[in-house]
Amino acid sequence: MEKQQLVEIGQRLRQRRQELGLTRDKMSELADIGSGYYGQLEVGTSQMSVDTLAKLSRSMHLPMEYILFGDGYEPGDSSAVIELLHRCTPRELALAEEILKLFLMKV
Repeated sequence: MEKQQLVEIGQRLRQRRQELGLTRDKMSELADIGSGYYGQLEVGTSQMSVDTLAKLSRSMHLPMEYILFGDGYEPGDSSAVIELLHRCTPRELALAEEILKLFLMKV
């Protein structure tokens, strides 16, 4: 794989991890890979095995095709959820965020 492709894969991984509100350490823990190795994937200095690709796909809730090529992923319409969140108090928002993180990690 070319260096530019590895960098683009890393950018997609970083973007998704940040969307999920996770640190590199937490993301690597969820994917069951080393945190240093995960960091190398994000900056595009390492390639991943098919096994690692499958782990990241499951833990990030992303299609493998999207991780590799940037295709095949369209985020869903979240307007209904956003509307509900606008009605929440700051405490309720914090709880909702924690619940959603737990839900996404277990699915």
